[in-house]
Amino acid sequence: MDEIVTRWTYTIATLLTAFATILAALSSLEAAVRSLIAFAKLGQDHRGIQAIRWRYGRWLTLVLDFLIAADILRSAVAPSWTEIGQLGAIIVLRTLITFTLSKEIKEETPQSASS
Repeated sequence: MDEIVTRWTYTIATLLTAFATILAALSSLEAAVRSLIAFAKLGQDHRGIQAIRWRYGRWLTLVLDFLIAADILRSAVAPSWTEIGQLGAIIVLRTLITFTLSKEIKEETPQSASS
């Protein structure tokens, strides 16, 4: 029974990582396309850049949440002290990045999102 739970847990963690990777790639592609469009409008107001950063940051925050969940699942089935320490370091770093992104997102909320 333990082997089945372990196998399923690793499978779910792998799927979460794959989903996070796809989400990061798609949101990066969207941000790149929107940035190119904004860059092409050189003579116009560039308030749209903040909206791009805001949206991109929100997606990256979600990606980090999925990656943290995957790490927790992986370490839950076969925890060694080394793995627990590594997980702790990873979670601290990703949480710090998420906090920083969230703070920046709140500071740069576009006008359209607050209306």
